[in-house]
Amino acid sequence: MDYADRLSWRVVFENIMETLSIYLWPIFFSTHYQRAIKALHAFIDSENQHIYHPQHLSISDPVKSAFLFVD
Repeated sequence: MDYADRLSWRVVFENIMETLSIYLWPIFFSTHYQRAIKALHAFIDSENQHIYHPQHLSISDPVKSAFLFVD
């Protein structure tokens, strides 16, 4: 999940726009971190459906536990 922590010009631009717009920017546009979390949710759902649910197991959402149990 280091994708969410990568620094790029787009991330810098989003942070500048958030500051200049008094943090209203994320209301109208999704941020890099929000897109990374959305991709993580899609990956977990896919893995649960194809691999874990058929064996009566599941991966829980790490966002709900504030990433406390992610290794």
